[in-house]
Amino acid sequence: MDAFASPSIRAGDGLRRALAAAEAALAAAVLGLCLMGLPGTPDTRLDASWQTMLIHAHAAGLQFGRDIIFTWGPLGYLCCVYHMGEVGAVPMLIWQTAGQLLVAVAAVSLTWGLARWRRLAFVVLLAAFHWLFLDAEYFVLISLVVVSGLMRRGAGVPVIVGWALVLGFLSQLKFTYLVLSAAGVLAAAACWALRRAWPRAAAAAAGYGAAVLGAWIAAGQNPDNLYPYIRRGLEVASGYGDAMGMDESWTLFLWGAAAALACALAIASAWRAVPERAYASAACAYLAFSFLVMWKESFTRADFMPLGGHVFGLFVYALVLAPVLPGLLLPARRWHWLDLLAPLCLAAFAQFDGALYLQAPRIVWERLYWNVHCLGRLGSLPADWQEDYARACARASLPRVRAEVGNATADVYNFSTAAALMNGLRLATRPIFQGYSAYTPGLEGWNYRFYQSARAPDYLLWNEERIDDRYPAQDDAMLVAALPGHYRPLFREGDYWLLKRESTIAAGVLGREIVLNRTVWLGEEVALPADCGHAVWMAANAVPNALGRARAILYKPAALAIATTDERGDVHSWRVLPRVARAGFVLAPLIASADDAAAFMEHRRRTWIRSFHFDAPAGQAEFWSHVDVSLFSIPSLPMRSADYDASGSPSRP
Repeated sequence: MDAFASPSIRAGDGLRRALAAAEAALAAAVLGLCLMGLPGTPDTRLDASWQTMLIHAHAAGLQFGRDIIFTWGPLGYLCCVYHMGEVGAVPMLIWQTAGQLLVAVAAVSLTWGLARWRRLAFVVLLAAFHWLFLDAEYFVLISLVVVSGLMRRGAGVPVIVGWALVLGFLSQLKFTYLVLSAAGVLAAAACWALRRAWPRAAAAAAGYGAAVLGAWIAAGQNPDNLYPYIRRGLEVASGYGDAMGMDESWTLFLWGAAAALACALAIASAWRAVPERAYASAACAYLAFSFLVMWKESFTRADFMPLGGHVFGLFVYALVLAPVLPGLLLPARRWHWLDLLAPLCLAAFAQFDGALYLQAPRIVWERLYWNVHCLGRLGSLPADWQEDYARACARASLPRVRAEVGNATADVYNFSTAAALMNGLRLATRPIFQGYSAYTPGLEGWNYRFYQSARAPDYLLWNEERIDDRYPAQDDAMLVAALPGHYRPLFREGDYWLLKRESTIAAGVLGREIVLNRTVWLGEEVALPADCGHAVWMAANAVPNALGRARAILYKPAALAIATTDERGDVHSWRVLPRVARAGFVLAPLIASADDAAAFMEHRRRTWIRSFHFDAPAGQAEFWSHVDVSLFSIPSLPMRSADYDASGSPSRP
């Protein structure tokens, strides 16, 4: 509107702009309040353990990629849903208040040029369902930054650099966000290169590279560790499907497959319809990659619980983006059949969690109410958290352990790191600090070498804990076999045995003598050698067929189990991790409990395995060809029968 327009027209235009700005500000404020998630009081269970460990890692200045190898990055502690009292409280509060408000402002600004119904539907759906799966919020933000920020034709170099800085920061929260952001920047640079806008292509790549490095340093990390972090993060990701896969019901799978197929068809349709080919190719290729990553993340470990779980990720991601993607990709169209993704995902929610529609509004309201209440007392929250944390520490107290360990160092097997933190022990944790995550030979090796070094802990807490009913001794398999003779059991307190280091584990690997080498089929029974004078190590290479390999690429690897028969005739089925099994683990004696572990440390066996066979869950046997099995005797691990006291614990001679 120019200066010669009538005053009434100019006033009306200004009023519309003011109302639009007020509408955007209100949407951002409400969305920011919904996204806030203040952490709660921890316990010693799995999730609280890794989250409090992230807070401790930041406070202690541990280096990611070397001191700690994990799926989250050096700023991941900001997203923790548990706290450690006043430790890290201020930055966590800043991120969960001002940071989430900035996330909301970014999301609103990237979508506010769309039709009103699209942008409001986006805000409502993100506010209403983001809490079902944490990653969905950040997947949505990263995708909007890439498609609506970095690739927008009218974007200048400063705008492109600004959005690249946002992605660089988000990349330090979690390794998956780094992969997704890097792919987005690569796609944006390709988009600008196809447009022959070389300065903008360079700005996207250089801005992101500088932002990643700057955020890495700002998080207290040495630049030399960035490459090891990326390399080991890729190794963690490569073994995730084999180790962490969890099956969903057929109903869930069919709804997920339908949603994934609809996303693929919608992106293909948009690619054909978008008039500008550079934008069509880059944006649709990136979106296809992001949906593939979310599909794999959601349906690899497809855990499902009321009002949450990994399996919700794909549905929430597709649901929230459904209203905005047609407007971003095809602004000239009023409707696109990609809009149908939203009712499809909502119908899926109704199928596998009907209570969601009754409870979700109440949950959103309670979050808003609680977050507004907490904003009024932000200054007192660190002190309140400290009091809550002190009470939680009292509940997790292990006084005998604390008295024995004193100022010495300690580690925890398998994943209850919080037990050590909440008892104030001086942690000397192996790099993969939760043993269930050491699921490739390379990852096992880092932990094994840590215990062979001068940094090995003086004490080790051993708990009766496994996930997914895995065969015992698979988690940190190399380390478990090396501990006897070097760590001596002292006593048991609560669920934990305390082991004390007697000597350093020698360099190299344990000597082994092969006693059996053969190929077996699923269901074929294999007897162990009659002589049970030494521990038995098994290496098993499970070979999938062509169908199994395709399944692993497009969906997730098929599961494998081992059914064991012990000397008492008891039969039990356990999960086998194929990559761990390929390198090997202690098959006998069975180390199914902390008492078994204590006996094993003193070369005593409580339960011996007589025979075994491999099997697969129902419907998955057709994905496997055969298993190449090798059994080894370990001369350095002689085993003798354990005696028992009245409590069932091994007694000493």
